[in-house]
Amino acid sequence: MITAANVSPKEQPVMATLYFNSNQTKEIIQIAGHMGLTVMCLYVAIGKQTDPVMEDAHIARMIGATVSTVKKTRLTLTKANWFKKIKTSIKGEIHIIYLVGKHVVNKHNHAVVQP
Repeated sequence: MITAANVSPKEQPVMATLYFNSNQTKEIIQIAGHMGLTVMCLYVAIGKQTDPVMEDAHIARMIGATVSTVKKTRLTLTKANWFKKIKTSIKGEIHIIYLVGKHVVNKHNHAVVQP
């Protein structure tokens, strides 16, 4: 799923329904524990909002965890290609793109590497 913050009315994002099957759930738990699964489920839920806020402090407040715990979990998920945050500036306006899900992150990484 790709979610963009600060999208103009002309650029409505395409939202896909994302869920984790049992194998994916087991993989996430093996990689980042139950905290990783909790964070991934929140990323999916928040990603459906118009202006998603996926910052560590916001996630930490939602689940009653420390910011450092959420940051460590996010970095673990990022390293395992389950999550990626991309910041870009277009005409002076900052845009944030969140890639949630291993397939989406791997597809994006593959597209960037290929000439």
